[in-house]
Amino acid sequence: MTFPLIMLVAGLLVGGVCTLLALAWSNKQQYRWAEEEAADLIDSANKDAEAQMEELKLQVEELSEEAFTRFEKETRKIVQRNDEHAETLDEREQKFRETAQSRDQLLNRKSQAMAAKQQKLSLYEGRVQALRDRLVLLRTQLFEEAKKKSAVPLDQLRESIHARMEEDARKVVTRFAQDIEQEAQVNAERDAKKVINLALNRFARPYCSERGIGNVNFDSADHKARVFGAENKFVDKIEKLCGVDVVYNDTYQSATVMGFDPVRRELGRLVLEASAKERNLNENSIDRIYERCKKDLFKKILTDGNRVASELRIPDMKEDVRNMLGALRYRYSFAQNQHFHVAEVGWLCGLMSAELNLPVQDGRRAGLLHDIGKAMDHSKEGGHAVIGAEFIETHGEKPEVVHAVRAHHYDEQPSTDLAFLTIAADALSGARPGARRSTADSYTQKMADLEKIGSGFPGVTATYILSAGREVRVIVDGNRVDDVKAMNLSKDIAQKIEDELNYPGLIKVTVVREVQAVEFAR
Repeated sequence: MTFPLIMLVAGLLVGGVCTLLALAWSNKQQYRWAEEEAADLIDSANKDAEAQMEELKLQVEELSEEAFTRFEKETRKIVQRNDEHAETLDEREQKFRETAQSRDQLLNRKSQAMAAKQQKLSLYEGRVQALRDRLVLLRTQLFEEAKKKSAVPLDQLRESIHARMEEDARKVVTRFAQDIEQEAQVNAERDAKKVINLALNRFARPYCSERGIGNVNFDSADHKARVFGAENKFVDKIEKLCGVDVVYNDTYQSATVMGFDPVRRELGRLVLEASAKERNLNENSIDRIYERCKKDLFKKILTDGNRVASELRIPDMKEDVRNMLGALRYRYSFAQNQHFHVAEVGWLCGLMSAELNLPVQDGRRAGLLHDIGKAMDHSKEGGHAVIGAEFIETHGEKPEVVHAVRAHHYDEQPSTDLAFLTIAADALSGARPGARRSTADSYTQKMADLEKIGSGFPGVTATYILSAGREVRVIVDGNRVDDVKAMNLSKDIAQKIEDELNYPGLIKVTVVREVQAVEFAR
C-alpha cells in the first residue's frame, strides 16, 4: 500500500470520528433543551389545572346556593298550597255536613208527611169500604123493591139495568174519547202545519214538470216506409234489440214506442229516432245505432244518478243505487216524473227532520230512496215499496232507512218518526198543484168508485164528491145513525177508500147527520 493511500484512509477515519463526536454533542444538547421545555410545560399545565379547579369549586358553590334557594322557594309554595287545600277540604267537609243534616231533616219531614198520608189513606179506605157496603145494601134493596113492583123477572131486570148503564157509560166514554181525539188532532194538526210551513218556506229547489215523449214523428209515408223497411224488417229488428213494441199511427204519421220497462222504452225511442235520421239505413247501421244509443243512455242514467245524489249531499251511495235513481228519469206516476219526485221528497224530508231535531242525512236518504223500487217493479213481483226496501237493504242502507222505504205505503206498519216524515214528504210532493194529473177516464172512474163506497153503508141517504175527489160528503139518516155511529161511519168509509182505491194525496170524509122535528098545528 502506498503512502498517499494510507494518508487518505487515515483522514477519512479522523473525519468520521470527528463527525460522530459532533453528532453526539448535538444530540445531548437537544435532549437537555427538550427536558427544560417539558419541565416548563408541566409547570404551566399544573398552574392551569389549579386555576380550573378553583373556578370549578366556585361554580359548584354558586350552583349549590342557587339550588338550595330554589328548593326553599318550592318547598314554601308546596306548604302554602297544602295549607290552602286543607282549608278547602275543611270548608267542603263543613258544607257536606250541613247538606247531610238538611237532607236528614227533609227526609224526616217527608217521613212524617208520608205517615200522615198513610193514616189519611187508611181512614179513606175505611170510608170507601163503608160506602161499598152501603152500595151493596142499596143495590139489594133496589132489586127487592123492583122485584115487588115489576112483573119482569129479576135476571131480565138486572140485564136491562146493566145494558142501560153500559150504554150510558159507553156514550160518556165515547164523548170523552172524542174530546181527547179532537184536542190531540187540533194540537197535532197545528204543530204539523207549523213544521210543514217552515219546511216549505225553506224549500227553494226549482222544479220543471217534465213529461215523457214516447212518439217519433215522420215527415211522410215514404219516410216511414224507408225507416220501417220492406215488410217492417227494420222496425222488427229494433223491437227485438230493444225489447219493445212499435205502433204506427197513420193519422198523425207517428210511431209510439211501448213497453213495461221504462229504460227499454226510452232506448227504443232513441234508436227509432236516430234510425229516422239515417240516410242509408240497413241492418248493420241499426246495430251500430243501437250500440251507440245504449252506451249514451247508460252513461246519462249514471250521470243523472250521480247528480241527484250530489245535489242532496249524499256522497257514500253505491253505484247500483245511483243507477236506479238515474233510471227513474224515465218512470212516471200519474204523469209525475219520479226522478224529480224522489229528489223533491228527499229535500222536504230532510228539512222536516231538521225542524224536529232528527238526523237530516237519514231524512234525505229515506226521501230520495223511497220510490227506488219503481225503477224495477216491472221485473219483480210485489209492491214498489217492498222491492225498493229489499234492494237498498242488500246495498248496506241503515235499518231505519229501509223501514221508512218499506212503510211509506203501509206495506209495513210505520213505527218511527223517519217513516212518518217520509210519508208526509211523499204526500206533499204528490199533492203540489200541477205535480200530477189524471186522464178523463181515470177521473170519472175515481168519482164513481168514491160515490159507490160512500153509498154502500147502511143509513146513508146521499153521497157527494167535492173538490175534484178530494172530499167525500155523506148525508145520513138522523133517526138511524146517532152521533157515535156517525163518527165510526166516517172512519169506516175512510178505511174502505184506503183499502180499495189507489189515489195521490188525501181524501177527506165528512159525515153529516141531520134530525128534523116536524109537527103540524091544527
